[in-house]
Amino acid sequence: MATREIFKGPESNAKLAHGNDNWYVMSLSLAASDTSGGMNNCPKAFPASEAESMLREGYTIEQIAAHANSKGLSCCSLFCCVNRTGRGRMPNVEIARRSLSRWFEDDREGFLACATSQLIAERRQADDEGYRLAIRPNCNQDKQWEVIAPHWFDIVEQAYDYTKISTRLGKTPENYHLVYSVNDGTCLDDWKRVHDTGSSIALAFDIDYQPGGLEQYRKYGILPNEWTDPTGYRWPVIDADAIDARFLDVGRVCAGLRLKGTIDGRAQARACGFAETRFSGGLFSRVHPANARLQLA
Repeated sequence: MATREIFKGPESNAKLAHGNDNWYVMSLSLAASDTSGGMNNCPKAFPASEAESMLREGYTIEQIAAHANSKGLSCCSLFCCVNRTGRGRMPNVEIARRSLSRWFEDDREGFLACATSQLIAERRQADDEGYRLAIRPNCNQDKQWEVIAPHWFDIVEQAYDYTKISTRLGKTPENYHLVYSVNDGTCLDDWKRVHDTGSSIALAFDIDYQPGGLEQYRKYGILPNEWTDPTGYRWPVIDADAIDARFLDVGRVCAGLRLKGTIDGRAQARACGFAETRFSGGLFSRVHPANARLQLA
């Protein structure tokens, strides 16, 4: 177990490889929500097991979302694209993530020791070979690593994550950059923390994202230039599908993401209010956002 690899390089996750320039980004992927059969790795998400049980009992997505939102939780676990698209839908990847989650739960000390050793070795190699090491420790989950493993941030040059836990904002090490993920469970207290801490946000727009299939059918919707939040603040929108490294963003921005997942999953995201639907339709490009960015450079 001691030699097991916990952090993975960008070759294991396409979105991490998009436009990160001179940075080598490693990520940690546990099972999303409580899909490992154990603890809920996404504390601001309504547990997937409970949401799926309610669906089987005949509740609508709107009813489930209302129940989740009343608890300050998001309904995102029902349509989470982590386990339904890309490599995440492959059985071997799903098994690996569940196995890591159980290891973390059953032997946290051993898990952290192994991860720390891996990061130390990777940092030494980065220094020797001249690349810059960054980590995204919550690629699928929403763990408070600043509390669980604060020593990680003394090892790596940079860390970043999206989070739905607004109470984390402004409380992480200087080199651990957090972006608040707006969701159907977001309340005014969350917005207050976002603005009080000067944080950026991320938002899923119900806009075309079709990277697969025949080339002539691929398309990528154009994101809006700005978005106004419930407090009236107007956010400049950047294309977060073009580059994943949020710590490279300049100023306070809305990291715009195109809604991803299965057809049913995207419909659920719209129905529960997770996705911003006001900008649906409109113009689109045939060039992937990351490639478009490189062309402009």
